[in-house]
Amino acid sequence: MASEFEVLADLLANLPSREGYPPIERYRDFRKVFGTAEGKRALDEIVSWGRILRSPVLGKPIDPYAMAVAFGERNMALKLIAAVYTEPVDKPEKQSRKKS
Repeated sequence: MASEFEVLADLLANLPSREGYPPIERYRDFRKVFGTAEGKRALDEIVSWGRILRSPVLGKPIDPYAMAVAFGERNMALKLIAAVYTEPVDKPEKQSRKKS
């Protein structure tokens, strides 16, 4: 019989890809979720877990595996902040010049 973790891992592995998720739609979704008072508190908690303002070096001797985990957590928190607070800029349409 599969454990709860194995069932969850299987479900996560089979999630559909979001390749067609436009950046502006992602920005609006994240702003909607994290724009409420509850969402801001949750975002603050997630960012604190990411140790953004603290050193990723956790002790001596330096453990490269623990440091890699800390960098991964930090990177995820930074990506989340960028998704919430950085509105994507639409690229200008390619302009064709008339030849005179």
